[in-house]
Amino acid sequence: MKRILITSVAAVLISVAATTGPAASQTTTDVPTTTIDPGGPTTTIDPGGPTTTIDPGGPTTTIDPGGPNTTAPPVSIPPVVLPGEKITAGSINVGATFSTKVDASCELSGSLAGQEMNFVKDEAGKLGAIYGKASVGGGEVGLVMVALGPLPMAIAAYRTTGACNQDVVGIGAYAATPNSADLSSVGYAIYPNDYLSSVRVSLTVGASEAPATLDLQAATDFLLAPRPAN
Repeated sequence: MKRILITSVAAVLISVAATTGPAASQTTTDVPTTTIDPGGPTTTIDPGGPTTTIDPGGPTTTIDPGGPNTTAPPVSIPPVVLPGEKITAGSINVGATFSTKVDASCELSGSLAGQEMNFVKDEAGKLGAIYGKASVGGGEVGLVMVALGPLPMAIAAYRTTGACNQDVVGIGAYAATPNSADLSSVGYAIYPNDYLSSVRVSLTVGASEAPATLDLQAATDFLLAPRPAN
């Protein structure tokens, strides 16, 4: 019985010795620790690339939509032989009544002595056309008025400045003699912009002489001078 017990104890001790014996009797393989970065080295990519500012308009350019500042050359009128005769004594009245801009209604009247107003007679010896420029009634008037042939009508265009400022075109009833002309019409004022309920041009001739006289350059400058905006 003792032999069996000793043998069992010896077997247990041998088994324990085999398990817990010296470390030299054991072999351990040390595997190096490796960490794999699934994304590789850390890299930052600027999706827009280097910061770049693009001027969509390119270099700053200023364009003058009207082009270079230019002044239109003056209108040059060469000397011409004028028809008709110059009025050396007489009178004139021009004016208009406005439909809505009633404050612009006015007229100029005065003597034609020493002025540059001329006339041309028609086949019947009556005043068939009036044209020229005169300083009368505290202002100036430039006028062209022409009878419409055998019809008792005429068309007139005039500009007045000074005491009365109008640019007028009218057409209507016309009556003339060898020494007088009268237009009574409706019309339109280019300045100030409005319709006219009445346009009046009356002229008398007391004396005249040939040739007709008119400074065409001065008359053109007068007619083309700019008005204020309507």
